[in-house]
Amino acid sequence: MNVDPNWFDGFFEADYLDEFGADIDEERTRREIDFVAEKLELKPGARVLDVACGHGRHSLELARRGYRVTGVDLSPRSLELARASATGEGLDVDFVLRDARELEFDGEFDAAINLFTSVLGYFDDDAETRLVLERVSRALRPGSSFLVDTINLLGFANRFRPTNWEELTSGTLLLQRHEYDFRSARDTSVWTFIRPDGSRSELRNSVRVYAPHELIEMLEGAGLDVVGSWGGFDGAELAFDTWRLILRGDKR
Repeated sequence: MNVDPNWFDGFFEADYLDEFGADIDEERTRREIDFVAEKLELKPGARVLDVACGHGRHSLELARRGYRVTGVDLSPRSLELARASATGEGLDVDFVLRDARELEFDGEFDAAINLFTSVLGYFDDDAETRLVLERVSRALRPGSSFLVDTINLLGFANRFRPTNWEELTSGTLLLQRHEYDFRSARDTSVWTFIRPDGSRSELRNSVRVYAPHELIEMLEGAGLDVVGSWGGFDGAELAFDTWRLILRGDKR
């Protein structure tokens, strides 16, 4: 499967938002933010940085709870939707169009989040991922925390299927074809959307899947001491069969 190294620039603009992104229910988002607030021990009014915030589902839920949120993303349309939602609800959220590798904040935030396998692992070179983590670390005040949620390589290995499909709420069928490269530890996939009227469209992506020890090493190299790990937003212990890899890193 051939995938543009910069596949993420534009991937989230159209079909992803219209079909897949809109298919995530609000109750799931509330449960995830319940977990975030508990595990990061967020204090009332804390200032939170949402890295790769997408169309703002986590940023908006944090703002509903009284946190001061800045959401950063590379997708213009995602941010347009996020801003429209914030305006419609009367929420004060700062949404910024920015590549995560170019974050310029310095000691401004009480906490940061990066959820839903966003940004980390997108780049061909791990040095770019390390740069993101360094920029996030710099954005945090000393003693504050970063929560990252991505795919757990150990659980991925147990669940890998070369093809799978699901029916989305719209009635569209989403067919995913996957190839895993053992040398680069990348999962490359083609998403085909098959709509009820018979029309089709396709998206391609490639994500580096990290083993827990690899991401822990990267976080600690960025000045973030890993003090917590989980296998899901239900609080499950990180294990060989858990799909998610969730880590909390505290800034030194």
